[in-house]
Amino acid sequence: MDNLRDALRDMLGPKAGIGVTDPAVTSTLWPEEAAAVSRAIPKRETEFAAGRHAAREALAQLGLEPMAIPQGADRAPVWPEGITGSISHCAHCCIAVAAHKADYQSLGVDVEPATPLDADLIDVICTPSEQAWLADQPNSGLAAKLIFSAKEAFYKAQYPLTGEVIGFDAVTVAITDSRFEATTTLALPSMKGAIRVHDDLIVTVAYA
Repeated sequence: MDNLRDALRDMLGPKAGIGVTDPAVTSTLWPEEAAAVSRAIPKRETEFAAGRHAAREALAQLGLEPMAIPQGADRAPVWPEGITGSISHCAHCCIAVAAHKADYQSLGVDVEPATPLDADLIDVICTPSEQAWLADQPNSGLAAKLIFSAKEAFYKAQYPLTGEVIGFDAVTVAITDSRFEATTTLALPSMKGAIRVHDDLIVTVAYA
């Protein structure tokens, strides 16, 4: 987990708070949070709780006291006034990032297993220009998963700014080494981000 924190610190710099937790370790939900998963299956509740624990870790690094991170009507986390943040989880890891809006307008984070994207999803996820890039990659399935993760992070970062629900086909990601830029066919801001493959995970952040 510490190595993953170090990777995220390298991606975001010193002004972001970073939390990383293991869903296998029991985390406690605050009452304001529990309502969001009152009817969820145990796995979902466990991951949700671990994500909120990670969010509190991230906020503590910004000097904030522990607090509830409830879920809004749109299912997005409700962060404290003046704070932007994002939470992501997979079976083995939960990540949260947060920052003062004076430092970052918005943040998005995504974590995925470092496995190839299902071949039948490539046409759904990847635009023609992205598919042309994939054709030149030695592991096109994993490269397609990088694109998927970058788009997930971009969506989470743009949504608090625009309130727009957008599809994968409206976003094009250009990856260069461990950085990317995401642009859209809509009247939405482009964003930059960073991406790593670390300990069998793809970890992606987008920021404005």
